Amino acid sequence: MALPHAAYEFHKWKSQLLWFDKILSILVILLLGLFRPDWLLIAVFFLIIPYLVLTERTLLLHHLVAAFFISLLWMVVAREEYAYNTAFITIAGINLYPLFSWSVGLFTLYLLYSHYEHLLHKQTLSHKLLLFTGIYWPLLIFAETTAYHLFNIRNLATAAFPGLPLCDCIHAPLWMQITYFIIGIVFFVICYALKLENPHHKIIK
Repeated sequence: MALPHAAYEFHKWKSQLLWFDKILSILVILLLGLFRPDWLLIAVFFLIIPYLVLTERTLLLHHLVAAFFISLLWMVVAREEYAYNTAFITIAGINLYPLFSWSVGLFTLYLLYSHYEHLLHKQTLSHKLLLFTGIYWPLLIFAETTAYHLFNIRNLATAAFPGLPLCDCIHAPLWMQITYFIIGIVFFVICYALKLENPHHKIIK
């Protein structure tokens, strides 16, 4: 069934946001080499709010909050495992660089995924999770490799541990490496369980 003209134009405009989302995501990573990473990511986290308002996707604010609280829980558990070669801001023993890098990272992953979920809107959770993971794992490795090798952001607390093969990134004990690949999946499942809406999917329906 064809969408009414007005709805079609609105959906077409929404689909074009994918390019803005991708460009801004890459830009944030590149800016890590120009600005202090903790200040940059804190600023990006709060700038996401007006960006979602301006692009009429305020439904995604729920995902941003979920990403923050999952990241905060992770930092409470693993705060002793973070000590960088740069003196990043620390509050109550929690380093703000990994806190906001996880918050922004998890949200960005869902933001990119949200543009493609309509392809699987009739499929099960396992299919959607597979799509999300297919976006999550490559981008995680890309971000970690870039931060470590290009911008020299090193976690001295776990530097003695070997990194992953080939990319030589995520130098951390095995349990942390496993958590890095699982935390995004946990985030996605929580968003799904809470029935947080995808604005792109909503329009397509």
